[in-house]
Amino acid sequence: MKILLCNDTGTKSHVGCQAVSDAHARMLGRMGHIVHHRYFVSELAGHARPGLAETVAALERDDKVMETLNRSDAVIVNGEGTLHHDRGLEYIALLVLAKRLGKAALLVNALFQEMEADTEVLNSLDAFFVRDTLSEAYARARGIRCSHAPDSILAAGFVADPRPDFHGDLVVTDWHKSRDADIGAASIRFLADATADAPRRFFPLHARAARGQWAGAMAAMGTSRLVVTARHHGVYLALMAGVPFVPLESNSWKIRATVESLGLPIGVCADHAQILAQIEVANANRAAFAEAGERLREALPLPLFDVLGQGGDDTTEEAEVARLHDQIATRSRALGKDRAIMAKRRRKEAELLWRACCARDGLIRGTWRFAREKAMNTGTTLA
Repeated sequence: MKILLCNDTGTKSHVGCQAVSDAHARMLGRMGHIVHHRYFVSELAGHARPGLAETVAALERDDKVMETLNRSDAVIVNGEGTLHHDRGLEYIALLVLAKRLGKAALLVNALFQEMEADTEVLNSLDAFFVRDTLSEAYARARGIRCSHAPDSILAAGFVADPRPDFHGDLVVTDWHKSRDADIGAASIRFLADATADAPRRFFPLHARAARGQWAGAMAAMGTSRLVVTARHHGVYLALMAGVPFVPLESNSWKIRATVESLGLPIGVCADHAQILAQIEVANANRAAFAEAGERLREALPLPLFDVLGQGGDDTTEEAEVARLHDQIATRSRALGKDRAIMAKRRRKEAELLWRACCARDGLIRGTWRFAREKAMNTGTTLA
């Protein structure tokens, strides 16, 4: 089959986004399906309108979109963390058009929260997979049929080489930008409290380096002793590596939902004091985290694309991964924009950590260089 894959995350310099994009290419390639075209993250956002009917009409007026649809045998939307609080309507509209044209239509790997999407439309899909039990319960309460499968990151082509190696240190990831005021502040304070005897390493998952190091990220997590994370895929990477973690809130229920889906004995934190308390809980329940990781591995192979059957196209897993990279390479503008965003984020985080280190050491005035040296000497690794 010729697949049109939408909301592909391969243009994002994010460890989780890179891994999910890789996983979908691998799964489809193994089944013999060719992804002849991808709409990457935000590429259809300009077609979104206040309502579904208007969004469908906007897509219909785009000759290139309709020509691509007509050349496809199936349309797959990677739900990712997009479908919440009435966002991502353009993808549901595209699935509407796919069904009208007699194409197979799949919505997979989805968060589904506070959406006013048409029940009839979603029930007409050939497959609808959510990645957590809260999304599943919410959809079913709305009369929407769906299935639950873990996040697609499980099927990514990770390697055993840790990139980087944390040598048993405690790791703190980055957070969603909408939570700078609370989750970001708590994470920065926690980083700044590091000591030489208890070092803490900052490992941003959304970073320029992610494109080159994502495949070694799971192994990297395995070299830490504990992970503090406000990233959905930070939770998955820790579980896959067999390392306990302390989860923080994000911009949707995605982290809380994953913790609840796996029945983990850990609280989702919103401030510094809660982080400290939950570290003790995580350390006391290491076996529970290891068991949850094993349950995730037992979910492989993921059934997301089973409805498509085995394709007859002349392709392979390796060929589809290569095709993915070829298609990403054509998006130089998106790649450049993402790099600029990440550079800005790192500067902001560094500034916040500088101020936190100055406050920790009672500095009224200080330079970035001096604060950086003080932080390094007490075990904090700055961005």
